Amino acid sequence: MYNPTRLHPLAAGLSFLKMLKEWIIPLVLFLLFGPGSPTGMAWVSFAPFIFVLLLGGYGILHWYRFTYHIEGDELKIEYGVFVRKKRYIPKKRIQSIDYTQGIFHRVFDVVKINIETAGGPGGAEASLSAVRKTDADQLAVALREEKEASDDGTLLETKSEEASYTYKLSLKDLLLAASTSGGIGVALPLIGTLSSQFDNFLPDDFYAEAFNWLSGFSWVVIAVMAFLSVFVAWFASFIGVILKYANFQINRFEDRIVISRGLLEKRELTLPLQRIQGLRVVESVLRQPFGFSTVHVESAGGAGPEMGVSAMLFPFIKRSKINDELAEILEAYHIPEEMVPLPKRAMRRYILRNAAPAILLIPLFWIVPSSFWFLLFIPLPILAIWGILDFKDSKWLIDDQSFYLQSRTLSRSLLVTKKRRMQDFEIKQSIFQKRHNLMTMKTAILSGGVGRVFQLKDIESGRWKEVCGWFSRKSSDQNA
Repeated sequence: MYNPTRLHPLAAGLSFLKMLKEWIIPLVLFLLFGPGSPTGMAWVSFAPFIFVLLLGGYGILHWYRFTYHIEGDELKIEYGVFVRKKRYIPKKRIQSIDYTQGIFHRVFDVVKINIETAGGPGGAEASLSAVRKTDADQLAVALREEKEASDDGTLLETKSEEASYTYKLSLKDLLLAASTSGGIGVALPLIGTLSSQFDNFLPDDFYAEAFNWLSGFSWVVIAVMAFLSVFVAWFASFIGVILKYANFQINRFEDRIVISRGLLEKRELTLPLQRIQGLRVVESVLRQPFGFSTVHVESAGGAGPEMGVSAMLFPFIKRSKINDELAEILEAYHIPEEMVPLPKRAMRRYILRNAAPAILLIPLFWIVPSSFWFLLFIPLPILAIWGILDFKDSKWLIDDQSFYLQSRTLSRSLLVTKKRRMQDFEIKQSIFQKRHNLMTMKTAILSGGVGRVFQLKDIESGRWKEVCGWFSRKSSDQNA
């Protein structure tokens, strides 16, 4: 690692594929609508293939000119085909070292390394596209190791660190997570979007003939076909979750958490403890009745595919067991047993807010036959009941150093953060809220380098001095 080292030759192929992906549309258009073979210029027909060969040659040169090594207390990277560039990354600035292992990587037993630094540009400070697994492990140890002075003044290197606690997602929980995933809501629109792309290739009277064909079947057959469509979307979601979260494992080290997952594409995410801003416990409508939830961790940064989004801490876990696992992985956080509910007079506002979308159905009274008007009233009680559920699930709590805020959209979500991690805290009151002595509480925390806002409407306005006073002591608590 102390001599200039090239990446695995697979990096040349990956570089070629990356460039080919960027040029694939122009190449296809040239092949389909190009100038053909003008007289005396037969070579034009081979231009796309020549260009692809040039891209392959550039990929090889890019791999050959790319080297990395450790020089003193810095990682030195040299790259560039025509313009030579050098990058120096001090060890002390490195926050996380993440691995990604795609299908091609696993064939050659190599990994992609993303290195993130403190105050980086928002993504990985450096990316090594293909490094042998053994070399990657040695590099990670060399970049994380600390120097200690012995009694005679010489420098000693610390030994490789072992995880203090390991959590693994069981096969049973993986199957339950895949079965109750909300991914079907994404799969169905995706299938519809892909289907719409075939419109230009279908005959003009295709839909009319299809409708006439379906009208020849009974409602039972049509219902079965609809069920099969939903089942296909659910099965696609099921397989997607299995591939994404198979082999899910969390390793807790002294200053970081390392999360690895994936079946075909293995990914490893490093979360420095000092960058963790809070947790979100999410309970979907399918999982909440059975007491299951997912737990996301909000981080101020992260490299690789997870950068800029909440990382999954527990894809599927019993809510009653969250505190037991947090005590081993993130001991500073816990889920409270009791929280402060909203005043009962706020229920009416929640019902009205949730039922308001039913007003959009009013224009349909001029279109739908009067004998079917009763169908337009069905959403109203459903939305009203959902408003009551939203009201009952909306709660909050503050303690000595922690803030908790629970609300609901489709899923019930609980934010758990520390007072020192809150970027701001706002109390506001509208004219209508003032009449009922209610107010809205809002805060923001860093997530992926940007602010993420959380708010809860219609809490008791008489508590504003308490909550504002609690947050105003933030600076004094930090300086103590």
